[in-house]
Amino acid sequence: MRHRVFRSWWLGGGVLALVLAAGPILWQRSSIREAAVVRQAFQNGRFETANEALERWLRTSPNSAAAQFWRARIALALRRPQEAAEALQKAEALGEDPGRLKTLRAIAAGLSGRFAEAEPVLRDSFNTSAEPDPLRDEVLAKIYLETYDLPRAEVALKHWMRDAQADAKPYLWRAEVDSRTDKASNVENDYREALRRDPGLAAAQLGLAEELRKAHRTAEALEVLSGYLAQKPDDPAGYLAAGRNAAEQGDTVAAVGHLKRALSLDSRNSIAYKELAELLMRQGDFSAALGLMDQAVAVDPFDIAIRHGRGIALGRLGRHSEAEAEQAHAARLRVELDELLRAQSRLVGSPRDLESQRQVMRWMFTHGKGPDGVRWAEAILRDQPDESETCRMLANLYRARSAPSPAP
Repeated sequence: MRHRVFRSWWLGGGVLALVLAAGPILWQRSSIREAAVVRQAFQNGRFETANEALERWLRTSPNSAAAQFWRARIALALRRPQEAAEALQKAEALGEDPGRLKTLRAIAAGLSGRFAEAEPVLRDSFNTSAEPDPLRDEVLAKIYLETYDLPRAEVALKHWMRDAQADAKPYLWRAEVDSRTDKASNVENDYREALRRDPGLAAAQLGLAEELRKAHRTAEALEVLSGYLAQKPDDPAGYLAAGRNAAEQGDTVAAVGHLKRALSLDSRNSIAYKELAELLMRQGDFSAALGLMDQAVAVDPFDIAIRHGRGIALGRLGRHSEAEAEQAHAARLRVELDELLRAQSRLVGSPRDLESQRQVMRWMFTHGKGPDGVRWAEAILRDQPDESETCRMLANLYRARSAPSPAP
């Protein structure tokens, strides 16, 4: 009897010892499996799925440098900068590779708009690293798109498409590149490729509807927009697009209804004010149209079409001197815009042309687009750190920001 008890105890203890010995191996296998899920989901742009697998990985390996590195990477992809900064510190303390951390910090800088700091590091990683990194590709594409370096943007987008074949976003962004170049005929296909990967991608749906409207394929556009508004019934952009499409079809009642709904959802939608004002002018109600144009100008004083439409309304109301002044203002804006477009066109072929960069920067600063102007200034100073006009414009901007507000 005593022998059987001892034997049972020995067998039970042996099983327990085997379980305890196998535990670390099982945890290691679990970590390896979750790490693979994280990488695969991340490369396909499924960041929430990657985050769920990462949480399981961290439960079994909380002190893994690789897990903390991926935590930072996913946090940046999900636009959680504070969490990313914390994870980067932990990954560094746990011994993560400094080169990988440097690239990730550059990604964080690029996402926060510090392009001059981010671009050289990310370009070097892009040219030398064999590891797929769709987030790096995305940030590089963003930097090059916003500085009109379209040839480099296109290279980054193609790399991004290869690194993340299931991600819709690079196709959405390529539509922007194609629309600015001689590949405008490809834009519809870009949007369709994006929607093939993510049928609910709002920007691609609206972009496709606009391309169809411009091609006078309004029935197809209406089908896209009807599905969109069924999913997003409170989106002003959807009602603006539906209003413009209905106006193109000649359905004024529907157009007015859609545009009023857009304005009820977004009272600072200058384009909706303009579109509604134009419909009212077609109906002969120039007084109401002028009121809408005034509201549009208050939101965006630099829009040429709004200024031109306001001039027409003033003229039809017999206020001819004001109408002439408004049309002269619109003409000046047109000249300034033409200069901007020529500078942008030159930058497509010569992305580092200093005078063209300065022209774009000046236009941004003088047309109410300060943050874009700052990014252009930073791009110039990246290559020309002592460029005097750029330094002066930035200094003036920061001086104005720091000046005390006038007393009431």
